[in-house]
Amino acid sequence: MRVARRSLAVLVFSALFACGYALAADVSVSLTAQGPQPATVTADWGDTVTFSNADSIDHGVNSPRAGIDNVAVPAGGTYAYHVEGRAGRYNYTQTGPKPNFSGVLEVTATGTVTLKLSKNVGIYGSSVTLSGLSSYGGTPVALEIRSSGASTDWTELAAPVASAEGTYSAQIKLTTGGRVRARVAGGQISSPLADLAVQPKFSASVSPRRVKKGRRVAVTGRVVPASAASSADLEQFDAERKTWTHKASKSVSKSGVVKFSVKAVAGPTRYRITIKRASMEAGFIPVTSRPLLVVGT
Repeated sequence: MRVARRSLAVLVFSALFACGYALAADVSVSLTAQGPQPATVTADWGDTVTFSNADSIDHGVNSPRAGIDNVAVPAGGTYAYHVEGRAGRYNYTQTGPKPNFSGVLEVTATGTVTLKLSKNVGIYGSSVTLSGLSSYGGTPVALEIRSSGASTDWTELAAPVASAEGTYSAQIKLTTGGRVRARVAGGQISSPLADLAVQPKFSASVSPRRVKKGRRVAVTGRVVPASAASSADLEQFDAERKTWTHKASKSVSKSGVVKFSVKAVAGPTRYRITIKRASMEAGFIPVTSRPLLVVGT
């Protein structure tokens, strides 16, 4: 039974590494009478560097750039430093009775993070799930978006904490579309970009639907959010050519409403309202209403 469990553990760890998952490591440095041993160590973001005082007298560790403020390490004691800084070279000093000694901590950020969207196109106000696998289990994954056509900075959508196995998931409500990314290791590692398109909520109606020919009919559309579009077009279906033809254009009000007035003709006529790309605000995609039937009697 023990052999079977050990084999299972090996398979689990192998699978994690195959997926790009790296377990956090513990890097050891001994503080000795001859200085830190080894004098130079390398640690990845998220690792822990443990300084062990192997001498018979007290020593200290000091590295202002790394955020280590002359930490005292008594003889036989230890100091654990969790690596969360930017990748680079950090010099530190082993202090104590003269002389002091120098050491070097090389910080890397070599992990990965993936990103998957449950859908790439959604309606405003609906939800989408962002998920993936991070090399840095137990640490936050910053999920960010940059709106389509916008020159603004990235905006954070959520920051779920990856599980011990590195998996993460977050559900967000769609408010704008654009490029989405996941970042880990304090923003040093990014996933490939994913496109997310958002369509505004759009409804349309006619009143009345049946009317004597020559009377006026109101064709009304409503956009949510109102800021998603600046104008809309009314189109009429040409039954002979079997194509939609442009009838009129109107501005969308601040409340998101656009209204058209048409004269009813004898027989059935189909209308629709479209909002084209040129009228859409950044982060939204075009939308077309369902056909609306008007019957002239």
